[in-house]
Amino acid sequence: MNVVIYRLNPALRLKSGVFGRSICPNCRTVLKWYDLVPLLSFIYLRGLCRHCHKKISWQYPIVELISGLLWVLIFYKFALPAEAASLAEKAGVLDIIYYIFIFSSLLVIAVYDFKWRIIPDKIVYPAIAVALVYNFNISSLITAAVAFLFFFLFFYFSKGRAMGLGDAKLAFLIGLFLSLLLAIASFMLAFIIGAAFGIILIGLGKKTLKSQIVFGPFLVLGATIAFFLSNFIFDLLNF
Repeated sequence: MNVVIYRLNPALRLKSGVFGRSICPNCRTVLKWYDLVPLLSFIYLRGLCRHCHKKISWQYPIVELISGLLWVLIFYKFALPAEAASLAEKAGVLDIIYYIFIFSSLLVIAVYDFKWRIIPDKIVYPAIAVALVYNFNISSLITAAVAFLFFFLFFYFSKGRAMGLGDAKLAFLIGLFLSLLLAIASFMLAFIIGAAFGIILIGLGKKTLKSQIVFGPFLVLGATIAFFLSNFIFDLLNF
């Protein structure tokens, strides 16, 4: 996922794309496999390149850690016995693979948007296609369409200043795999967390009231919280 986040940006003009060997972005040395073990290599190298001793971005271990946690949470939610899991029914292997794909895509989208300030079509469109094929029903399609329209209106009337078109595409994806109530909850959480984050940055003098803040990561965070705390949200709403 770090490879995709870093190399998918066309502005970098990487000839090897996502299939080339990993290199240090500072000294351009080709890295060995033992320098690429998730988390462990970063810890062993103390966050420094083995060759030029420049700092390795904290993005790498953070994404590795979050992705591992997501896999564990998905397994916990679906694969454990029903009385221990957060759903009333156990899901099959395909369900687990499906949600691993969806949340891996969401993680890439969130970090990519935070890093490059754009939501990549090469990630969001395949994720939408998979969600449509695997989880197609009229209810999810209506939820996705309403979610897209809601954010598209923000984009259209603000001329892209309040919201990007990529956020509307991401909202469509979220609407496809969350129920209507969970989608609403996820968007509310995204706005609340995003507003709190913006207020903190303004208080620290990092942003002003006219500054733009990428919203994709907050949409992903809201969807993740709503998905994994779905039982709590339904209990809270007495459904």
